Amino acid sequence: MAVHSLESVSSLKRELGSACTVLRIDGDNLLGGSQEGTLACWSIDSGNERWRVEVDGPISDIVLEDNRVYVAASSDLHVLDANSGEAKWSRPLEGASDYVQVSEGGIWAASSVYEIEISDYVESTVWMFDSEGSLQQRWSFPERAWHFGLHDDGGVLLGLGRPRCGFLRIRSGEKSVHHTLEGSSPVTVGVCGSDGRFLIGHSDGSVSILSGSDASAGEERSSQVRAICNSKHDWFSGHASGEVFSSHGWGVSALGAVESLALGPTDSEGIGIWTSRWNDGDSSIVVLDAKDGSTILELEHAHRIRHIDSAGSNIALGDSGGRIHLVEGRVLSRRLEDDDGGRDDERRSRLMGRLRKLREA
Repeated sequence: MAVHSLESVSSLKRELGSACTVLRIDGDNLLGGSQEGTLACWSIDSGNERWRVEVDGPISDIVLEDNRVYVAASSDLHVLDANSGEAKWSRPLEGASDYVQVSEGGIWAASSVYEIEISDYVESTVWMFDSEGSLQQRWSFPERAWHFGLHDDGGVLLGLGRPRCGFLRIRSGEKSVHHTLEGSSPVTVGVCGSDGRFLIGHSDGSVSILSGSDASAGEERSSQVRAICNSKHDWFSGHASGEVFSSHGWGVSALGAVESLALGPTDSEGIGIWTSRWNDGDSSIVVLDAKDGSTILELEHAHRIRHIDSAGSNIALGDSGGRIHLVEGRVLSRRLEDDDGGRDDERRSRLMGRLRKLREA
């Protein structure tokens, strides 16, 4: 199998100026945030930059909802106009601003305080604001949240690290409620799955499935869960050991810790599991077949890729050099069909670079 460069299959490449820390695709909008606090929005269809703003970084989370962009950055929560990037309002939080979620009931944010002397998190806070930025309620607790998602029956669900582990349920007007999980292993990552379920990854390599009032845990693996992605019926976990496991029962392994997972396009216009890995200075992206874990496509890249987001047949990848690459399914399929075995990959990369410059002019 020929190994291609990420550059050669990308439709768009854009610059943030410092390491990419968060990516979001929402309709025709591609949003990227950086370590130094740059937040930019581009049109996927035209490739044009719609706006760019600078705030105190790093930017850790972005939500686009009701023509507004909600941004967790440094120790603040910002709300911007989605069309212009104009600031609507900002509010300071205590410690580092980690997450933001938006529901009909309000705007939820989570922050955490890290104590350097003990090298651990000592307190976290969940904040609830109304649409105009007025604080409605706040809750504090001793753990850092490693997942922060909206719950179908109102409020938010947080996957916790030590000391208590497990998860918190918080609803407006109520006290937070702590729930334990089988095994009591610290949470490392989580995603909101289909049908209102949550998928929670743990440091012992297991994945807990939360559905309504029920919780079940999978078997322990050799290393912690670093990333999770899911489709309507299946889910996939990536681990520090380089392994990727499927709820179908298959598992594959390769060198390098898994950095991110996302569903994305393949050379056959289907959907595969895009897996980024990092191994002692070497970055790689492998697209796996969701049915059996076989390798569909291998890509090389010069920089570390920690952040991937996808929607439909589009997938965006952000790297440590501050570059964002957009891969479109129809373009990917066409370019790989035209490939001659990889001998002209470098020439094609140079050609696509020139075409992108013309498009940006």
